[in-house]
Amino acid sequence: MANSRRLRMDSRKETMKIRTPRWTAGRVDADLADPYLYTDEAHREMWRQARGEHPVAWTESELAGGFWSVVTHAEGSEVIRRPTSFVSDQGMRLQANPAGVRAAAGRMLVVSDGAEHRRLRGVHQAWFNARSVAALVPTLGARVEARLDALLARGTAFDAIAELTSEVPRWALFDLLGVPDEDQDELARTMEAAFDDSDPGPAGEAARTAAHTRIFGHFGDLLDLRREEPGDDIVSALAEAAPDGVPLTDDEILLNCDGLMNGGLETTSHALAGALLVFARQPDVWRRLREDPGLIDTAVEEILRWTSPALHALRTAAEDTVLGDVRIAAGDRVAIWYPSCNRDEKVFADPDTFRIDRRPNPHIAFGGGPHYCVGATLTRLEVKCVLAAAVERVAEIEVEGEAVRRPSNFLQGLSHLRIGLTPDRRTGPRSGCGPRSDPEPRSDSEVGPGPEIGPGPVNGASSSGTSSDLRIALPGADSGTGTGTVEVRSNQEVTFGRGLIGAPADISVDDPTGEPIAGRIRAAEDGLWFITNLSRARTYVVENEEGGGEYVCVPPGRLDMPVPFAHARISLPSSSGSTYMSVRAPTPANAYAATSYAADADPAAQSDPAFALDPRSKYFLVLVALCEPQLRTPATMAIPSTAEIVRRLSPLASCRRISPAAVNFHIEYIARNKLGVRNQQPPSGRSGGNWLRQAVVSTALRFRLVWTEHLALLPVAEAR
Repeated sequence: MANSRRLRMDSRKETMKIRTPRWTAGRVDADLADPYLYTDEAHREMWRQARGEHPVAWTESELAGGFWSVVTHAEGSEVIRRPTSFVSDQGMRLQANPAGVRAAAGRMLVVSDGAEHRRLRGVHQAWFNARSVAALVPTLGARVEARLDALLARGTAFDAIAELTSEVPRWALFDLLGVPDEDQDELARTMEAAFDDSDPGPAGEAARTAAHTRIFGHFGDLLDLRREEPGDDIVSALAEAAPDGVPLTDDEILLNCDGLMNGGLETTSHALAGALLVFARQPDVWRRLREDPGLIDTAVEEILRWTSPALHALRTAAEDTVLGDVRIAAGDRVAIWYPSCNRDEKVFADPDTFRIDRRPNPHIAFGGGPHYCVGATLTRLEVKCVLAAAVERVAEIEVEGEAVRRPSNFLQGLSHLRIGLTPDRRTGPRSGCGPRSDPEPRSDSEVGPGPEIGPGPVNGASSSGTSSDLRIALPGADSGTGTGTVEVRSNQEVTFGRGLIGAPADISVDDPTGEPIAGRIRAAEDGLWFITNLSRARTYVVENEEGGGEYVCVPPGRLDMPVPFAHARISLPSSSGSTYMSVRAPTPANAYAATSYAADADPAAQSDPAFALDPRSKYFLVLVALCEPQLRTPATMAIPSTAEIVRRLSPLASCRRISPAAVNFHIEYIARNKLGVRNQQPPSGRSGGNWLRQAVVSTALRFRLVWTEHLALLPVAEAR
């Protein structure tokens, strides 16, 4: 009996290893890992043929070995949204150095999964949310405008990549990282060498490894400097971060700086260069954008779809599974080819036509799922800044000579683009490049023919809302910044679901297994909003897009659950992966009742504060130091140790002799006498002091007992 069962199991394993279908699209001798395969546009026909013949196919490569190629939007989206079945910690690109992958696995954001990934993403996220990126707008916008003005004044053709498209992401990212001005040129050149795939052989690999070593050396020096002289930058934040109470190691910090350089410099430059090329080749499209700058936001999304700078992303099957109609064995590598997915005829009407008014535009240029690009908001802002400045200044774009594509199987873009710009003599108001989470909605008459985005405004939904409306981005873009939107006015609601013939939902959700009306979203006064879950068995998740992993669950049947987030993403689970909608609520106009009492008021009618804290006391200084990491970086969950609090407070005259025992005493005093935390029962298995500190910090921040203004009580940052 046992032998029979073993034979059946062995038979199933062998069946899983029979990898079919095999890749047959394109030239017989084509190697998908060959970097020179993508130096012309002929490979697009290969993608089109593959989408029709085999959405998922086993691919043999002399350069990269065997792997599954995924070329359609549905299957590609499924892979990136199933992080437990398809993992990243075995490498995220073909031909990656195995030793380098092993060294980075679980310590670098892009090659980590599960708890390790959440831990690392939390310390990155606060620097790349909409609020943080918005702070870059004045400086970045001014630099883009000044550079365009200088290029136009020159009046001659120029190298668009060297003098414009590669400069814009450098200005933004180096500012965020705190890279000194004198080091930026050399670091940018080293970055280019680190990702130069033109030589796939041993010599090229050695050159790339040497370049990465130099990058590590640079950031190692910068890390030492920031520990001595902390600044308002990512490197300083990583040096101080302690997610889950554990500080990042030097290797983790350096690996993630290297990753940010790759993702932040190369991809944006390729998107911008590709945009200049297509606008030069299609002057009517550029003219339309200049005449209607309101299309800039949808143009940004179309540029990202059209250029798809990330050529592929790699995952590894963690278990035997099925993708589409294909059986995939545990350990098999799976490559998602983003440019092909983003031209899938089943998803995009006229996919080979560049349409700046395309909507919806559910491209996956930024990936999806937990590994959705952490810098997506920044990239969108950078592209928008260039378009906003150019439509006001540039009448025509002309290509001089040949546009040369970069040899690479990982990043898709141009290595040479020489252009000339004709200045625009018009005058008028400037568009600006402030970050927006979703493009301005436009009427169907303005955007021309295209895919439907829903049945139109009903039940108070509007297609041209005001700043006081609740804005919902329709399902499509993984970041919740879809290019189709509806507005919901106060005290009105919209429904969502797959709908029925004759009875459509206001917002269509492509899920044949879901309810016709799966739920409602209702807008209330002053920016408040509610969600109703009408499904029978599915829980919806609403995430705070500005917070450090905050979310609320909406169980089946829950009516009018209030949502406390102004910027939120709703995840609707389905049999084929989650569908996402983004909600943007207006800033509420809050009003407050008078809280003072008349001198002759009845004492019985008055109330004392629930938590009586004295900001002049030493225990309050300890509390502020305990809360400081989360006050400065809300996305972190760091709790400083006793020794760190001693070091933080000792420069103060009142705390010069404070001891570890005194710090522990104050924390116990705050918990027991001031906040009543000790009177609560700690969670099972978490009775230690660190739980107590977490509870104290949580209580202090939730009830605003300590706030950012109190940080002024601590020594200046240089003393840390």
